[in-house]
Amino acid sequence: MQRAKGTDRILDILEHLENEQRPVSRNALAKALDCPRSTIYSLVDQLVVRGWLTLDDDGGISLGHRAGLLGLAYSRSARFEQVAREVVQRVAVETGVVTEINVADNWQQLVLITATGRSRNYLRTVEGSRYPFPITGSARLQLVDVPHDLIRRNIPEEDFRLGSGELMPFDQFCDEIDQAARDGYFIARGLIERYVGTAGTPISNRNGQCVATLSIILPQADLDAREDELIDILRRGAEELSGYLRAAVWPMGDRAHSHLFRDRDA
Repeated sequence: MQRAKGTDRILDILEHLENEQRPVSRNALAKALDCPRSTIYSLVDQLVVRGWLTLDDDGGISLGHRAGLLGLAYSRSARFEQVAREVVQRVAVETGVVTEINVADNWQQLVLITATGRSRNYLRTVEGSRYPFPITGSARLQLVDVPHDLIRRNIPEEDFRLGSGELMPFDQFCDEIDQAARDGYFIARGLIERYVGTAGTPISNRNGQCVATLSIILPQADLDAREDELIDILRRGAEELSGYLRAAVWPMGDRAHSHLFRDRDA
C-alpha cells in the first residue's frame, strides 16, 4: 500500500509540473499537492538523479530531459499526431498563417500542434501552451453539446476577461457556442488582441464528437479579406483528419472530449 502511495505522489509531481509555465520551488510543490515537504524533498531528489526533473541555480524544479524523451517516444508511436502534423504544416503553407490543432485539457485550451506560415512574427504560438477557454474560438466548437450549467461551474469568471480587458458575458459565450454548432465553424475577432482574428473547424471522431479543432490565427484585416477562402481550406483539412478518425481510435482526443462532461480537477 505504501509503495502505491509513493507512485501516486511521483505521478502527481510530474502531472503538476506538466501544467507549470516556469520552475517551482519544493515548498510551492508541497503546498500545491498537499504533501509533506519531507516527502516532496525525497521524491524530487530521486527524480532529479534519474533525469525526470531538473533543478536550476535557484532551486526551481522543472521537467527533465527524460520527460522530454518520453514525449518523443509517444510522438513516434502516435499515428494520428503524425498525420495531424502533416495536415497542419500543409494548411500553414496554403494559408500562409499560424495554424494549430487544439484540444481541451482540464477546462483550458491546449495547443497540441502548431506550424507557422508566412505570418508576422508576433503571431506565433508554442506547442504545450494553455489558454482560458473563453478567449479561444476553438472552445466554441469543443463545448457544443456540453450543458451550460457545467460550463458555468468549471470556467472561472476571470477566464472570461478578453484581451481588451473587458469581461465577456456568460450568455454571449453560450450564444456563440450555439452559433458554432449551427455553422460548423467559428470565426472570432478581438478575443486575444483587438486586431487579431481566429477561425476554426471541428475535428470529429467516429461518433461525430468534436475531439479537437483545426484553427488559424492572423491579423483581423487579413481574415476579413479572405474569410471564405480560409474557411474552405480549414474545412478540407479538418475533414481529412475526421475521416482518419472514423477508421481509427485517438485516445487523447476521446479523453479530451469526455472530460468536458466532468468537473474540473482541483
